[in-house]
Amino acid sequence: MPLLLPPPPTPTPPCASRDPLHAAPRRSRSPSTSRPPSRHRRTASARSTLPAAARDLLADDPTPRAFCALLKAASSSASPPRRPSSLGLGAQLHAQAVVRGFLGGDDSTILATAVLSFYASCREPDLARKMFDGMPRRNAVTWNALIKGYAQAGRREEAILLFRDMKREGSHVAPDRYTFPALLSGIGRDGGSGRTLELGGALHAHVIKAGLERDPFVGASLVSLYAARRTLEDAKVAFDQVGSSDPIVWSSMISAYVNCEEEEGALLIFFNMLCQDIKPTQFVYSTVFSVCGRMGILEMGKQVHAHSLKSNTEKDAAMFNALLTMYSDCGCINDAQKVFSSNDCVNVISYNSMISALGQHGYPKEALEHFRQMKFAGLMPDEIGKAMKTINEMPFEAEAPLWRIVLGACSKHRDIETGKRIAEMLFEMEPYEATNYILLGNIYARLGRWTEAEKVRSLMGERGVYKDDAFSWIEMGQRTYRFGVDDRSHPISREIYRNLDRLISTIKVAGYVPDISFAAHNIQRDRKEESLYYHCEKLAFAFGDLAAPSGGTLRIMKNLRVCGDCHCAYKYFSLVTGREIILRDNQRFHHFNSGFCSCGDYW
Repeated sequence: MPLLLPPPPTPTPPCASRDPLHAAPRRSRSPSTSRPPSRHRRTASARSTLPAAARDLLADDPTPRAFCALLKAASSSASPPRRPSSLGLGAQLHAQAVVRGFLGGDDSTILATAVLSFYASCREPDLARKMFDGMPRRNAVTWNALIKGYAQAGRREEAILLFRDMKREGSHVAPDRYTFPALLSGIGRDGGSGRTLELGGALHAHVIKAGLERDPFVGASLVSLYAARRTLEDAKVAFDQVGSSDPIVWSSMISAYVNCEEEEGALLIFFNMLCQDIKPTQFVYSTVFSVCGRMGILEMGKQVHAHSLKSNTEKDAAMFNALLTMYSDCGCINDAQKVFSSNDCVNVISYNSMISALGQHGYPKEALEHFRQMKFAGLMPDEIGKAMKTINEMPFEAEAPLWRIVLGACSKHRDIETGKRIAEMLFEMEPYEATNYILLGNIYARLGRWTEAEKVRSLMGERGVYKDDAFSWIEMGQRTYRFGVDDRSHPISREIYRNLDRLISTIKVAGYVPDISFAAHNIQRDRKEESLYYHCEKLAFAFGDLAAPSGGTLRIMKNLRVCGDCHCAYKYFSLVTGREIILRDNQRFHHFNSGFCSCGDYW
């Protein structure tokens, strides 16, 4: 039986040829004698390098159970930044267990498994495997720990081979409700590759054969695997097979819909969950808040917020931050500020979310004030300072959004030379970002240089860059209404167009002049102006103006950058209707009020 010895206290580099599992324990020799020290001196020497809590426990002549507890604590702190120190601590505990004679016997399975689990949690599956190979007895927990170690380290083929070996061992170590989740989470990391699809289907069959398809733990893992593969139908099958009221399974199904970009389906699952009196977890609420923010459905988000308060769900930092971001994404910066102020568990992410929200809504002074508060609260550790320094020293790739704003300003001021230089940089940074090409084309169009504008469009085609169809949406009465360009699909489209024509006439009297440089160049000149009137954001506003009470705030979302003519029209809309208009495009928030926009006409 090989001697089960750990690595030395300081792990050797990967290139070292020395096998740390079979290294001799470190012994100190007295200058006056060549005899090895006594057992008491050996353990005291090893203890001196352990953290205080571990030294205190070892001083009391601990049992194997105490070593298991210490190894579990070391495993829980083995996150990437702390992994080297955690590995050193666990290796020393391993050495102490060997010295005290707790490992190597037939009754040492529990402690040996704890050591193996520790190495696996440190992403050292090969060290865990050597421990495994030296164990005289193994149980299902031992096998599961090693399989999980290889799966988490991204070595799924070795994890699958271990699973096959485990099945050959017999009924005393048959795969159980902990084996399959470890495997499923490991193979799900590779997304939807063909090999992943094959393995996932095979494991699902093994789950059914083992009679574990109704286990919530296994079912949730299957749903998550299919979500990672973006095969929603398979996820639904796994979800239906479980038929459980366990919130973990429902949470996995909601996440599956979100991962497959089926936000409405995620909300439907959430409401079905409520109808069955299943209490949502913090994670479920956080996910639903994010969905509401992404879709810009404020009223729905408010209802979910109210439900979370009534259900007395204990709130954590992640849930608070998701709620804050939801209100910000729906254009309610004041509500986001209220959530931030009421948060008892503010952390770095909370401040980052609030600072980002204030910046997007055009409140730079307030954003800087929150940054100062963040520093005053001591929430800027050295790691964040180093990260900021790294970002500032990055090449231009990290600053593409900023350059895009400058390119938009070049369009406003018709600065073609500067615009061309910036556009060329952006084409290198983001060769498939359509917005960069459109902004350059807009500069040429505003100068009437249609040939160059057409060349930009041709360049997009040559590089396989395509502009998404523009659409805007607005929430009214707990329903979301979507509009495309020249869209006449709404049941009251006749009234919408009539109201829009009236609004256009009114703002023209107030000083609005349509900017035909934003119209398509391949239509007749006398139709260019008319084509601007029926852009999707104008249609969304005309509908909202009809449906909402007079003078009320309208919140409108657009999937692309708002065009310059619509931006100008919105300023006049806010002036003549007395409404505040909050428009979210794919660049930022625009708050229109009394004829002005919070962006200062730069976006």
